[in-house]
Amino acid sequence: MNHIQQKIAVWGITILLGATPAVVYAKTPSSQTNFQESFQQGVQKLEQGNFSAAVTDFDKVVQQNPKFYEGFCLRGLAKSQLGDLQAAIGDFNQALQLNPHHVDAYNSRGTIYAQLGNLQKAIADFNATLKIDPQSVDAYYNRGLAYFKQQNPQAAISDFNQAISLNPQLADAYGNRGLAKYTLGDQRNAIADLQQAATLFRQQGDTASYQQTQTLIQQVQR
Repeated sequence: MNHIQQKIAVWGITILLGATPAVVYAKTPSSQTNFQESFQQGVQKLEQGNFSAAVTDFDKVVQQNPKFYEGFCLRGLAKSQLGDLQAAIGDFNQALQLNPHHVDAYNSRGTIYAQLGNLQKAIADFNATLKIDPQSVDAYYNRGLAYFKQQNPQAAISDFNQAISLNPQLADAYGNRGLAKYTLGDQRNAIADLQQAATLFRQQGDTASYQQTQTLIQQVQR
């Protein structure tokens, strides 16, 4: 089952790439303008996948405004995409020190702990996310994956149920719920979930995931 599980399980990282917050801590109008420009440039490069350049821009942001937690959070995300996981954790820690209610920092740090194999810390961060935002689809989904990796399929299914309830279009949640059901010997419902995942992937234009899920269905049906 490890081979099947790894085919579809993808750790989600969700951030808010919104506008620059209205409240900033710049000392002068000129530095405020520079801060906002650096932040917007960093966001743009992050969205484009230019993570090294994004880190450089967010370096400027936190230098100009060391109390701006969103700069640390987004720099942490960019670093995580570059594989610099420990540095990313440091940035998420700083963001949470400045804002202990920062949902995205908890969720993103949790995904990194999971990548590092520290599932207990990952689950603790997803719990913290849900305490602040009980409607967080990503936290339910990611915690479900963590439970699955802990070989706790019942808890995983419960979290995938919550994620699907909040977002019925989340194909990955159907796929991983199907795999969790398969580990419990529920082949019929496992196949139904995988088929639903495949349908959603196809509708969403994700051809690679659709093909992978079709392969999984064939494996489960054997």
